[in-house]
Amino acid sequence: MQSWQWITCLVIAIVAVGAMSSAIVRLFTRRASAKATLRRGSPVESGLFVKTVPGDAQVFDAWAYRMAARFAGRSRLTVYEDRVVVAGPRVPRRLYQVWVWDQGVLLALVIPLLVAAIVNLDWRWLVVAVVTAVVSFAISMGGAGLWPGLGELFEEEGCFMAVEFPRSSIREVDIGKGWSKGGFGVVLFPYKAGIDRMSKGLAVSFFAPDEDGREVRFALSMYTTEKARELAEVLKGTTGRSS
Repeated sequence: MQSWQWITCLVIAIVAVGAMSSAIVRLFTRRASAKATLRRGSPVESGLFVKTVPGDAQVFDAWAYRMAARFAGRSRLTVYEDRVVVAGPRVPRRLYQVWVWDQGVLLALVIPLLVAAIVNLDWRWLVVAVVTAVVSFAISMGGAGLWPGLGELFEEEGCFMAVEFPRSSIREVDIGKGWSKGGFGVVLFPYKAGIDRMSKGLAVSFFAPDEDGREVRFALSMYTTEKARELAEVLKGTTGRSS
């Protein structure tokens, strides 16, 4: 390629990778006003239905999206008078961050590779772009498929790890496409429209603290639209904020 072609591709690569990196950093560095507690969930909080739910609690069973809260697969949200507990299979923090960085940076690199194919009129750059996109997709979908099952292999007697945080710390409760707030809309931009359609009326998402004192996005896909509305109303009523 000529100098102007290299410069064009390099500038676009810097912009694309920079925008992606900024979104990923935002996912992991938002500071929360409170700090959650990480503990082993009780049988009720873990969804063992042989146990009776306490009268002062409301439980909501859902399927967790692989968001910064790091829950994956079948999860249960238990709402008490002054606190909320989310329990389910959990992805280790370091492994989750590597997973997000790998898929995100590879996806960003597809853009300058496509530009290189156009400005140089060389099909080999197009092949590299396609391979890079496929690898990014494989990492993204592979993790999304493996996390729930692998997480359940290491639990004690069916009781999951649980994150407990104050009800007052919850904010920006949404149903549907709000799941992508906080940076994930950039990380998954090729798939966002499809996930938006899948989440419509079912996915309840909100910001809340994790055990490291960071504000992360929780996204829970409910099994019916009625349950999604009920959960959203409970969470909004606690915070006194609208979505």
